Amino acid sequence: KNRNSVAYAGQKPWLLNATVEENITFGSPFNKQRYKAVTDACSLQPDIDLLPFGDQTEIGERGINLSGGQRQRICVARALYQNTNVVFLDDPFSALDIHLSDHLMQEGIMKFLRDDKRTVVLVTHKLQYLPHADWIIAMKEGFILRDGTLKDIQNNDTELYEHWKTLMNRQDQELEKDTDADQATMERKTLRRAMYSREAKAALEDEGEEEEEEEDEEEEMAMAMRQRTKMPWRTCWRYLTSGGFFFLFLMIFSKLLKHSVIVAIDYWLVKWTSENRNISRDSNELNSTDQNRTYYVVGFSILSASGILLCLITSLTVEWMGLTAARNLHSNLLNKIILAPIRFFDTTPLGLILNRFSADTNIIDQHIPPTMESLSRSTLLCLSAIGVISYVNYYFLIALIPLGVAFHLIQKYFRVTSKELQELDDNTQLPLLCHFSETAEGLTTIRAFRHESRFKQRMLELTDTNNLAYLFLSAANRWLEVRTVRRDSQIVALTATKESKVSLL
Repeated sequence: KNRNSVAYAGQKPWLLNATVEENITFGSPFNKQRYKAVTDACSLQPDIDLLPFGDQTEIGERGINLSGGQRQRICVARALYQNTNVVFLDDPFSALDIHLSDHLMQEGIMKFLRDDKRTVVLVTHKLQYLPHADWIIAMKEGFILRDGTLKDIQNNDTELYEHWKTLMNRQDQELEKDTDADQATMERKTLRRAMYSREAKAALEDEGEEEEEEEDEEEEMAMAMRQRTKMPWRTCWRYLTSGGFFFLFLMIFSKLLKHSVIVAIDYWLVKWTSENRNISRDSNELNSTDQNRTYYVVGFSILSASGILLCLITSLTVEWMGLTAARNLHSNLLNKIILAPIRFFDTTPLGLILNRFSADTNIIDQHIPPTMESLSRSTLLCLSAIGVISYVNYYFLIALIPLGVAFHLIQKYFRVTSKELQELDDNTQLPLLCHFSETAEGLTTIRAFRHESRFKQRMLELTDTNNLAYLFLSAANRWLEVRTVRRDSQIVALTATKESKVSLL
């Protein structure tokens, strides 16, 4: 053993989001004989038999699938399993009943640790275990009240010893009173655990049920794929209405008006240039050139000023609407979390809650408003351009059909892939947040075992995995950009070729 090695089990159980075996071994090499001795000493074998996959069952973050006593015993088993020189046990009997406490004391501390020749520092309120201590330190309100062996305290502080003796007799009477009932309860629990264990194993070995489960999984996967290919219109409407109906109406109206002004500016410039071309051909109308120029300059200035003002109004409306929606959605989420029952926090991983308040809230705050503004601007520009071009040359509608089919196929292919990559990014981010939260929560235990480097390395691995998923998502976005720009270039090339042929004719 390392002279400076320490094992620690805190009063508040701390477990990893891993299997039972990984929580007990905690990075140490697996020794079957030692593992079996530890689980027997901590009375964990009946509980392990109850789990569907034994000690390979994932117990969830903070041991949400286990009771308080089971979590406590797994933490104690982790301290016992480590091959350390000193073991610190901070009130390990707090979540255990009388019989489990006595079994842990006799088999775990008095037998296993003593045979292993390890120093044990035990913090407890169970005074019936004082005769087993080599040295006693009595504390009160953070100060040492008395220290020494039990015989020393009996000789030097009779009042304290008599007080302890009274409490020990009371605890012994409670132990004798509950012995028969507790033993019967333990036997029923053990029998029920064995029955549940056999039923779980039989269910796992039943091939018919496995086939049904596979069919259900395939149906769920198919439904999930259908949901990914569909647009979540209800969610979009919920976001838009969260910003307020007034801002929604103002945004739609200002955008329509802004793009109408943009089209009007283009029309005004075309009319202005056509008028100048006609004037240059007719020498008799040169006297009216100054009047026409003033007319068109004033009109163009008014339209440009109106466009600038509407652009400002539109941008402010979108940002204010996004801010209002983000504030309302965050307030609703916070109220739901605060008013949630305690069972919700016991069964929900903390990383999932942090992901909602960090990554998802960041998307609502910073990504959705500019994306919505860009989408609406591009859509209106595209529709206005199609309308103007079709008005000038209706043959463009014939070429619009294959172009529309091509863009539809590109976006359909991209949307499925993009949603998969976005889900992959979210799924790799959740373990990162979970690992960070459980590391921060169990920092005392990690430092006591001196496993800081192992958890740091795991954090870096999860960060690299999440960055890799984000890299693939960015690459998919660049893929879409390249394809759309290529189609745009083809449209421009075809238009320029047609116009050059017309001009030559």
